[in-house]
Amino acid sequence: MTKLNCSVGDLAITVSCKLPENLGNIVRIKSAIGMQEWGDAENPMFSWEVEIATKHGWLNYQYEDHFEKAKSGPAPDKYLRRITPPKGYLMEEFADSEQMQMCFHELDLTEAESNV
Repeated sequence: MTKLNCSVGDLAITVSCKLPENLGNIVRIKSAIGMQEWGDAENPMFSWEVEIATKHGWLNYQYEDHFEKAKSGPAPDKYLRRITPPKGYLMEEFADSEQMQMCFHELDLTEAESNV
């Protein structure tokens, strides 16, 4: 099985959406829906119940004969990317994120100088 991009509690950004109005929305993953038919996709996709995490954002859905806007609804994992905490924050401050943030290109000069 393919690894999922998100998990419950994560903040995520919407990417590669069919409707351009949905691109760049910040959402919080509320719960798993599971495999779900999605638009004109050939196969069912793993989907999450998400809610908009910004004050003025909307999720836009296209149905056969109309469009709808909502503050929460389903979103396929394929179109979500988890947002990691900003540099300088402790991971414990962000219970919804498990990814480790490391900058391998930065070198602690005091440690490097003591090894010389």
